[in-house]
Amino acid sequence: MDRDVYKPVRALSRGLSLLQILNREGPLPVQELSRLSGLNRTTVYRLLETLERDGFVQSGALSSSLWHLTMGVKSLSEGYDHRDWVTQLGAPVLGQLLKKVVWPTDLAAFDGKGMLIRETTHKFSPLSNHRSMVGVRWPVLSSSLGRAFFCFSNEKTRASILRILRASDDPGDRVANDQTHVDNLVRITRERGYAQSIDETAAGISSIARPVFYRGQVVASINMVFFSSALSPQVAAKKHLTDINEAVAALEESLLNSSDIFTQQLEDKTKES
Repeated sequence: MDRDVYKPVRALSRGLSLLQILNREGPLPVQELSRLSGLNRTTVYRLLETLERDGFVQSGALSSSLWHLTMGVKSLSEGYDHRDWVTQLGAPVLGQLLKKVVWPTDLAAFDGKGMLIRETTHKFSPLSNHRSMVGVRWPVLSSSLGRAFFCFSNEKTRASILRILRASDDPGDRVANDQTHVDNLVRITRERGYAQSIDETAAGISSIARPVFYRGQVVASINMVFFSSALSPQVAAKKHLTDINEAVAALEESLLNSSDIFTQQLEDKTKES
């Protein structure tokens, strides 16, 4: 039968377009999905609700205004990003951490440019001045999230990240060209046991962070953000590093107890780098 007899199903094409955008750009609000897809918001909402019902997307457990892919897309292609999976498992972990520390916390992963915040409790912490943090990208070598990810990664991964940063036009990445500084940063951070940042990403804001490992490889990092006037990193670590470590351990256990899909995705990403 002539294939031209069948009319294209526009709704299917539009839904696939949204999946492609989320795969390419990461977590996005409906407004941005509408802009990038050229679809009105009502249509985007309807498509997202259908895709969510079928298990392909979901809004963040801690940031309900943003949508991201779920493991369901693995059944369609290799487009599922292991960082989306870390987000799904990490969201409830951050929720529990917030109850202990009150200060806002973030979960981030390296996205090829910097540390992209994938989940956050800023929206729910009474001690945060910021509400929309998911999707914000912090520099690798000056943020605690980036330092935790970079410094605790193996030598091969650090070398790969440095190549990317040294080719970057972002002024915040220029420090990557100072090998002595980088070497000292790695040594000091590892000796300390956690990464820290003091007034480097925002005036009056400090943070401490720990890496998240999966089978020996760093896949993300978790931080705690606080006012520099309220705590020093040393005091923050003394009070809350145990809580952060427990959150990291809980996420690492969840990763190990989850599907081998994560392992395959991580291996694919490693080969690409």
